[in-house]
Amino acid sequence: MLKIFKYLKESKWSVLAIIALLVVQAYCDLALPQYTADIVDIGIGQKGIENAVPRRLGAETYAGLMSLMTQEERALMASAYGQEDDGGYVFQGDKETEEALDECIGIPILILSAMRESGGMPGAGTAVGGPEAADAAGTESGGISGEAGNPPADLSASILAPTDDQVLALRDQVLESLGETGETVIAQRAMLFLQAEYERLGMDLGKIQRSYLYRTGGMMLAYSVVMMATAILVGLLASRLGAKLGLNLRERVFSRVVSFSHAEMEQFSTASLITRSTNDIQQVQMVVVMMLRMVVYAPIIGIGGIVKVLGTRTGMGWIIAVAVALILALVGVLMAVAMPRFKKMQALVDRLNLVSREILTGVSVIRAFSRERFEEERFDRANRDLMRTQLFTNRVMNIMMPVMMLIMNGISILIVWFGAKGIDLGNLMVGDMLAFITYTMQIVMSFLMLTMISVM
Repeated sequence: MLKIFKYLKESKWSVLAIIALLVVQAYCDLALPQYTADIVDIGIGQKGIENAVPRRLGAETYAGLMSLMTQEERALMASAYGQEDDGGYVFQGDKETEEALDECIGIPILILSAMRESGGMPGAGTAVGGPEAADAAGTESGGISGEAGNPPADLSASILAPTDDQVLALRDQVLESLGETGETVIAQRAMLFLQAEYERLGMDLGKIQRSYLYRTGGMMLAYSVVMMATAILVGLLASRLGAKLGLNLRERVFSRVVSFSHAEMEQFSTASLITRSTNDIQQVQMVVVMMLRMVVYAPIIGIGGIVKVLGTRTGMGWIIAVAVALILALVGVLMAVAMPRFKKMQALVDRLNLVSREILTGVSVIRAFSRERFEEERFDRANRDLMRTQLFTNRVMNIMMPVMMLIMNGISILIVWFGAKGIDLGNLMVGDMLAFITYTMQIVMSFLMLTMISVM
């Protein structure tokens, strides 16, 4: 393998270009599962609403949220929204402001939603987390006055803003009542609240959803096209590089053999030299092509998949460890059984070439001494020995694929089983589970590619 790398140094720029293209291909390949998850979770589940930051707000809703924020958050909110002619507010902040606001606006939306559902602002009895949380929301928020859902127009000016300690105490009480599912509940209630707010303001939710689906689908299509183009370029460059390496090796082997002395020629059989110049170099050429297309790609996609999985926070990372352990155990057993036969097969190919050459070059002598039957049997033994070894190795490798599919499908069932429990508890979303399955398969396939190329 080190000698192969030595020969590849002659085409280092092509190798670097292939590595760069594989990084681009892996980036696109790893991006697609997350877009699929976003389509399921955001495009379908949340009707295209990407986060808890409202695009538009009514005046009373804006004032209600401001009353449930700390002073720093109110300043951030005021800088992010501009007031329209009809009194409503529209988001005008940048991406950084949106991300900062998304981290702090969820709980105010949850509390405000609970107040409205309980029958007024403030209300009591039906807030999320129980009557105590609703009472706390009404008391700690400073007593927002007005009829249910219809506060005065100058609400933002009439609210007695609570202190930061009061706001934080109220949030702690709400989060404590929600328990471990707090983040999921906050996100879900924020989406429902925004949908209701948008409908109240006359916004077309269907248009928002379609816009998001078209935009996300377009991004997936663009990534797929780039991935396809890079895969084609990698295949083209790898094939040309492999063919060039094979050409150079055959030229060097032929030049070296021609320069041998008579004594050196006696150390090698003609059949062995033919095998080295044809079959062995072809194997090296094939390994180079597959190494550049698969071996370099496997660790990139594997490491990237692990990073993506760690970012999903599904709590199912142990399933990947089980999958990799099973794959390595399977490949280890198969290699222990098949590898000696693969090595023997090279010697049997050499033996078949030797017998064939002796028979063909000495056919006149064989006929003169009536040795046709003996030579036919000798050739048949060499041929059958090679056939039996090839059948054994092919059967072993053919067994590998069904067992691999069994392991991968079993891993998928494990992910769906435990993922369904997480979805039922509110700790996991359907799209995240689908993305986790895809990333797991990518990681498993990367290990499989590495082990399969080692055979060649």
